[in-house]
Order: sequence, then C-alpha cells, then structure tokens
Amino acid sequence: MFHPSSIHPDVELRDFLQGRVVVGDDEKPVAVYGDWERPTNAVPDDFVVVMLNGVPSSLGLNIDYANGFVIVNLYCKLNNDGSVKKNRIDRILERFDTLLEGLTTENYHYRYDAQQFITPTTPNITSGYSITSLNLRWNTNNNFNKPVTP
Repeated sequence: MFHPSSIHPDVELRDFLQGRVVVGDDEKPVAVYGDWERPTNAVPDDFVVVMLNGVPSSLGLNIDYANGFVIVNLYCKLNNDGSVKKNRIDRILERFDTLLEGLTTENYHYRYDAQQFITPTTPNITSGYSITSLNLRWNTNNNFNKPVTP
C-alpha cells in the first residue's frame, strides 16, 4: 500500500534536471526549481520550474501505481526591447528533446502528453520574462514504493 504523501514526480524530475539543462557558448547550467521554490529576487536570466499539473490518480491505494501530469515551465528573460529571445529558447528546448521524452527515473516514467505537449512561448512584459510550458504525463514504475533490501 502506498500513501498519497509519497508521490513526488515533480521533485524527482526537478532533481534529475539539475545541471543537465545548459545554454550558451559556456554551457552554463540553467537553474531548476520545484513548485514554490523559485526566489523572488536575484532570479537568473533563464530558469525552469517543475510542478504538478493537476491531480494524480491511482487504480487504488493497494496497488503501487499512480499517474498524472507535471508541467515544466521555462522562463527566459526578455530582450531590453521586450521581445522574446527565440533562438535562446529554442536551444534550451532542444536539450529537453533528448532529456524528457521517455525518461525513466528511479520511481517514475515521463513522456510528453500527445494532446497538449507544449504551450507556445508567451512574453510577460510585467515580469520581464517569457514562459514556455511543456506538459508531461507521468506514471510510477516498478521500483515505486518497493522496500530496499540490504
């Protein structure tokens, strides 16, 4: 039996992405935050926020299986004139192409949601950032909630 409090596909994906999403000629890692972890000051020019997108579901509490959605939001600082850094965003999104689709971590399997896999980049003049959202389906895998044997 598993407990709803043990379901954290967003945290596991956040941890997996740390240091793996890079941009620029110097291959600088993009900061990755979980839901409610993003700072309100000294925010980097590019960063990612991973959070649950909707309510997880299960086949029953006696079955070690759950599924749902997570959303990966890419924030990119706008140009001084308020325009979107389209080429930079495309380079970062290209990194996601090889990292996310079919990813299996210790407890979860992720794949793009075929019906709504991306929300096009949208500038927000007020915040000074553009946002691009990737929607992923997740489900627990065979390792989920299994006791570790010594």
